[in-house]
Amino acid sequence: MKFALFLGCNIPARLTQYESSARAVLENLDVELVDIKEFNCCGYPLRNINFKASILASARNLALSEKENLPVLILCKCGFGMLKHAAYILEEDATLRNEINTTLKKEGLEYKEGVEIKHLLSVLYHDVG
Repeated sequence: MKFALFLGCNIPARLTQYESSARAVLENLDVELVDIKEFNCCGYPLRNINFKASILASARNLALSEKENLPVLILCKCGFGMLKHAAYILEEDATLRNEINTTLKKEGLEYKEGVEIKHLLSVLYHDVG
């Protein structure tokens, strides 16, 4: 199994032991993790301030993962919820999806839908067993 590892903002800054533990466990279980340096904040802190900016932040991360043709593995519950929420919103709202993709296009990215978004616990329980 191979995943793009999305750490979000809090884990590298405040929960480094969670990251190192997760990496060690997943390595031991033969789960390959790919670090995408261009990942940004999931947008969760912006959700009540600027809805479109929060969706754009998540869509950018999903587009980066799609570009690598990898599902996303997330350690943070807020990041997981935000990326899932953004994927749902963009699936339902073609106008917003087109607007977001216009912005992403400036970086050579596109959100196409369908990237698999998984939380660490789900991977451990459902995929690794």
